[in-house]
Amino acid sequence: MFQKLWRRGFQLLAVCWAIMFTAALWVPPVFAEDDVKNSAALAAAKQSPSLKVGMIAPDFTLPDDTGAMRTLSEFLGKKNVVLAFYPKDFTGG
Repeated sequence: MFQKLWRRGFQLLAVCWAIMFTAALWVPPVFAEDDVKNSAALAAAKQSPSLKVGMIAPDFTLPDDTGAMRTLSEFLGKKNVVLAFYPKDFTGG
C-alpha cells in the first residue's frame, strides 16, 4: 500500500512539474521591454560627456521642491550648490 501511495505521489509531482514547465515556456518575458528602455538610456549615458573635478557643469533646468523650475545658471557665483536625487523614492526631498 505504501508503494502505491509513493508511486501516486511521484506521478502527481511529475505532472505538476510538467504543467509548471510548460506554463513557464508560454509566459512572455516580463522585463524584456524594460531591458530595451534601460539599454537605450545606458547608451545615451555613455555618449554624454563626463565631467572632471573643476570643470563647469552644463546648464540644465529642473523643478525644485515647490514645483518652480530652477536653472543651474541661477546659482552661478554662489559658494555651494547641492543637488539631491531621490529616484523612485516617492518622497518630497
